[in-house]
Amino acid sequence: MSFDQALRLTSILLATASFIGLTLGANLPEWLVLLTGSALILTLLKTLGLRPIGRLETYTTLSATTWNILLVIGFLGFWVDMLWISGELLPAGVHFLLILMVIKLFNLQLRRDYLHLYAISLMAILASAALTTDLWYLPIFLAYLLTGVWTLLLFQLTKKSEDTAGPATVISQRRDIPESQSCVTPQLFWLANGLALCAFGLTLVIFFAIPRVSAGFLQKGHGENLRTSGFSDTVNLGAIGPIKRDPSVVMRVELPDRPAHEMGRFYVRGVTFDRYDGKSWTNRLTHRRVLSERSPGTFTLRQNQSRTPSSLGPALRQTILLEPLDTPVLFAAPYAETVSGQFLTVQSDPTGALYLPFPSSSRIEYSVLSRVNLVLPADLQPQSVSYPESVVRHFLQAPVQSERIAALAREITQTKLTSYEKAAAIEHYLSHNYRYSLDVPLTDQEHLLEEFLFARKTGYCEHYATAMAIMLRTIGIPTRLVTGFLATEWNEYGNYYVVRQQDAHAWVEIHLPHSGWVMMDPTPVVSENAGGAAPGWQAFGRMMDNLRLRWNRFFVQYSAADQLAVVRELKVSTASVQSRAWDSLSTYLNPVATSLGQATRYLAEGNLRLLGAFFGLTLIGLGTIIWLAWKRPWTRGSHSKMEAREEQAITHLYKKMIHHLEQRGIAKPIATPPLEFIRIIHAEWNSASSTVATITDLYCRARFGHAPLTKEELLLAKDNLRQLMLLDRPKSAARPC
Repeated sequence: MSFDQALRLTSILLATASFIGLTLGANLPEWLVLLTGSALILTLLKTLGLRPIGRLETYTTLSATTWNILLVIGFLGFWVDMLWISGELLPAGVHFLLILMVIKLFNLQLRRDYLHLYAISLMAILASAALTTDLWYLPIFLAYLLTGVWTLLLFQLTKKSEDTAGPATVISQRRDIPESQSCVTPQLFWLANGLALCAFGLTLVIFFAIPRVSAGFLQKGHGENLRTSGFSDTVNLGAIGPIKRDPSVVMRVELPDRPAHEMGRFYVRGVTFDRYDGKSWTNRLTHRRVLSERSPGTFTLRQNQSRTPSSLGPALRQTILLEPLDTPVLFAAPYAETVSGQFLTVQSDPTGALYLPFPSSSRIEYSVLSRVNLVLPADLQPQSVSYPESVVRHFLQAPVQSERIAALAREITQTKLTSYEKAAAIEHYLSHNYRYSLDVPLTDQEHLLEEFLFARKTGYCEHYATAMAIMLRTIGIPTRLVTGFLATEWNEYGNYYVVRQQDAHAWVEIHLPHSGWVMMDPTPVVSENAGGAAPGWQAFGRMMDNLRLRWNRFFVQYSAADQLAVVRELKVSTASVQSRAWDSLSTYLNPVATSLGQATRYLAEGNLRLLGAFFGLTLIGLGTIIWLAWKRPWTRGSHSKMEAREEQAITHLYKKMIHHLEQRGIAKPIATPPLEFIRIIHAEWNSASSTVATITDLYCRARFGHAPLTKEELLLAKDNLRQLMLLDRPKSAARPC
């Protein structure tokens, strides 16, 4: 393939890679995807020399004026798109960029046209990088990088001046350049791929040397966050049910201190609610305070500072990668004590729920340290409790309901003496006497809770948690409802929980006088996430999810802290390598040192003959090693084979030359030496004598002088033979038959 064709091909492939990136990252209109894809396919087929495409082009060629008019129309469409259709600069700019790409693909003539296409492709790949953080961008970027190296190399090889005063100059090879020097050779192929590999290595070095900056002109705007329910100040009974059918990933939670065999049901706390009016829960404790910053990026909650360590459970560290949601809530295991992340500020309400000032439009990663409240022995003894007015107002409120709910609660707990025993009895009753199902129709009845408890006896987590909370309040136990997620999907390849929309859950927290808030869950244990996928596909899905997590961790969210961690790991690895290298060197040097010690001892004892034999053998061994390194006898066979191949190649070219001269009427006599035959050619066909002399000289050097020929000399012989075949011998110089 010639340089011209290769350059055009790589330029189109470069544009194709950037177009694929935009198509996967942006929500492009179907007509624009079809138009740009068709333009790329047509120009690619034309470059590959497909004749029907070439004939079609002769009938559809547009003038330069027509293309300029189309360009102006596209520019006007950009303003219409930005002001009235898309309403944003980035989508409108992407659409206009693809229009420019289509126009430029059909006008690749001058070298500046190629430069314009490269600039458009660069902007497209940058825009696709700003529009996505998914793993699929990596192979697209690698393809763009490889094609870009090839394109720039070929663009430089085809460089020549353009005559601006004359007609338009099309990129083409000069006719005076030999064909062997204007084609993509194996040497050039490996050179370009090697440069691409070096460029990729340099890119990785720069990538890990510079942390990510979450700002920029091309950053995505708001409006594409996952829709969630149950994490606002008001939640209607039944609102969580519909989202439990959505398998979208909400977050991934790593637990670095917990062994894999201990992984079971994992609760992720979100928002709490204190008031129920019979149809919906409301959070009246909405006042949020800004958490104090203990160190840069680490915020502390004060709710557990007054408690002794013996009343708290073990510390649980979590690293959470949260997808962009439509709520500012920060999720964590109960109950959070410290939060660390790249946050300017973190807020908390009186119930311990965590918030950002506003919803995030991109993935965020943060760490949380949590401790649960243990049930203390004092709360397992009968006692009379008097709660303050604030607790009664917020956590003992109950709607005006039928006496049947209070009677049922008293019936279940009539034999229990403590608040904890009563709560456990109601939890056991609900989880063992009711059926879990998501197929519960939403009704407009006034008493939804009574319908669940006494009529339908079927529901999901919201119904169970609401029933337990109201039943406990009717018997004087402070309770609040909590919404969050119940994670059960463990990824063994990355050692983290995958939390999905369908894991949305509701449970209750009861207040005990000495223990504080303790969580309880009356919902029956069911396999909510059971699907029909085969175990093999499930394992493959977990592997791909782990790759996506690593991609976000080490590429998208790579920060200065990660940079320092990489440096520390490199230092530790370097020290470890040095230690292992020294141990290995000591292993090899110890026998030498031992031998030298023995030799010294023998010398001291007078064993001169044995010592002389030892040093003699050592000198012979060193001499043998030096001789092998100097002469390298193992390379003689390879050199002789290479010389034989070169001699065979030039002999083949010389025979082709003799055969061609015979066809032109100049036969070489059998006894005529090669140099004498040159004089015959000079006398009978003077214009061919120089090419014949060059080939003959190289043939004699290799055939009789046994001088190795270089690759350039073989290429020179091929070019001279090609020139000889293109020469026309004058008829007057031809011999008579």
